[in-house]
Amino acid sequence: MWILGVDIGTTNMKLGVFRLVENALEPIRQSSQPYAIHVYNNGLFADIEQSKWTEAFSAGCRALAETIADTDIIAISGTTPGLTAMDQHGEALYPAILMLDQRSHKQAREILDTVGLDRLLATTANMPVAGGCSLAGILWLRDNAPDVFKKAHKFGHSNTYFAHWLTGAYAIDPSSASLTSLYNTTRNDYTWNDDLVRTFGLSVTQLPELIPAYASVGTVRPALARELGFAKEPQVLIGGNDAVLAAFSVGVQEPGQVINVNGTCEISLVCLPRCLPSPHYNIRAHVLPDRWLTLHVMNAGGKALEWFKNVFCSEMADEEFYSRFLPRAIDAWLDRDSAVTYTPYLMGSRYSLDPLQAELLGLTQTTTREEILAALVRGLCRYQSNHLRDIEQHVPLQRTIHLAGGAVNPALIRAKRKWLRDCEYVHEEDSSIKGAAMLARLYLESR
Repeated sequence: MWILGVDIGTTNMKLGVFRLVENALEPIRQSSQPYAIHVYNNGLFADIEQSKWTEAFSAGCRALAETIADTDIIAISGTTPGLTAMDQHGEALYPAILMLDQRSHKQAREILDTVGLDRLLATTANMPVAGGCSLAGILWLRDNAPDVFKKAHKFGHSNTYFAHWLTGAYAIDPSSASLTSLYNTTRNDYTWNDDLVRTFGLSVTQLPELIPAYASVGTVRPALARELGFAKEPQVLIGGNDAVLAAFSVGVQEPGQVINVNGTCEISLVCLPRCLPSPHYNIRAHVLPDRWLTLHVMNAGGKALEWFKNVFCSEMADEEFYSRFLPRAIDAWLDRDSAVTYTPYLMGSRYSLDPLQAELLGLTQTTTREEILAALVRGLCRYQSNHLRDIEQHVPLQRTIHLAGGAVNPALIRAKRKWLRDCEYVHEEDSSIKGAAMLARLYLESR
């Protein structure tokens, strides 16, 4: 059995070919295709043309041409929301609104004022915020792009759009639907909340079918399969949110297990035995039954390091900055007191209806860029540390934290051990794409 895992990331798409032999998943080959997102209007808007996803996938298939021909199953990992309004043919009517986006604060407030926080937490398990709530994005389209809103046949996330492009069918899974403010996340029973849908002038028919992450949407359309280089017409599994699949890939499925995902964003997830809603973090349905995950997101994680390099160390190549300067700065300040502090809202917050901004405080004429960088890393670590302490009041945490994502190196692990949580850290490679591929086993077992 040959499986192609697809990870629709914020700034690149990864494809991984795996072979499933006697229930063991063997990685064969990978490809990564970068693309640019649009961040504009003083950083409040962040979106991407969906054609970049399909073009990256086609390029990845060409790069893997020698290994993809026999693909039996394609499984999707997707950035969420990646909100996409589609016409009756599945064509995108507007660029995908990304989780970094902050344009819909007014609409998030409207949702909260109309429904009330207690009701939202009791049903959807999440507070509506700009970027992290696709209903807020839908209402922004209603208010600012009425022609798009009126023409919209379906509203979906990145995996909805991509699966439709492959198969012609619309679907979404609970881990992705959890942040719509329209899904019954607390019950996690594959139902949209009809009352909330109607309250905001929508119809359930405008939303994709809810299916398990490991369920097939259908097979790749014959002509497209041939164009992409597939000898067969592979089944397409709807998959799920990339962070949830990263957790799934490293075995985070028991209460108290923790994973810290480091990419453009930094995300900490804790596995829960029951739904524990809060206005201070998101809740995702797991890809497994009877499990939920906290989702504590810092919109600018690796992005903050990239920003620092571009502003303070623009003369350095990436290798010099990440492999030498960053470790030197961390180690110089790991055991020293510093008056410099960093408030880490460089790209806003998912947990505030106000457009929060980052701050650097405590600077003097003797402050060096190394001290500033160390303060930035410390601020990011302490932000996630606060979340773990919060959850620990309800669920005992295990002593190991799994690390995933590309924005990790040994120096950052030392920083996390000092400033995030003193425990064992285990770094995992390419976990989202592996998690998507692992869904194939659940699919085969369910048939």
